Amino acid sequence: MAKISAFFVLIALLALLGVANAHAGHNFYVTGKVYCDNCAAGYPTRISPPIPGATVAVECKDRAGKRLFYNEQSTDNNGLFNIAVQGEHEHDACEAFTVSSPTSCNIPTDSSRGPVFLTHNNGINSDERKTGPFAYRSTTTHSACQAVMAEYNIYGDSD
Repeated sequence: MAKISAFFVLIALLALLGVANAHAGHNFYVTGKVYCDNCAAGYPTRISPPIPGATVAVECKDRAGKRLFYNEQSTDNNGLFNIAVQGEHEHDACEAFTVSSPTSCNIPTDSSRGPVFLTHNNGINSDERKTGPFAYRSTTTHSACQAVMAEYNIYGDSD
């Protein structure tokens, strides 16, 4: 009986090592969108354009605050980004955030950064980690904002 128990323990140990090695050196992909919050709504509306060419970064730091990983990328014509991150970062603090906007919509907002959990030890089978949407604001407000906000009943009646 002891030999059978030892055999199953050995099999379980080998299986765990296999899972750990399967993810070593594996890429994650942090994806999201950057848009212009031209109504200062705090969320995208039908008149919130994407920001092509905005720079977004992913950074991971250890508990002492030492940078372990950094990668940045520009958004495509639809304001979308897809940043590759090498390896597991289970015990690191990782964050995605906007770096810059090439447009006049370039004032950072409260929704221009967010945490990213880059580990397979969290029940998520996918290698993709979604974040955002991230927003910048403009110094000017779009002329259709009042009508758009009325559609969301922001300025509307109290029914």
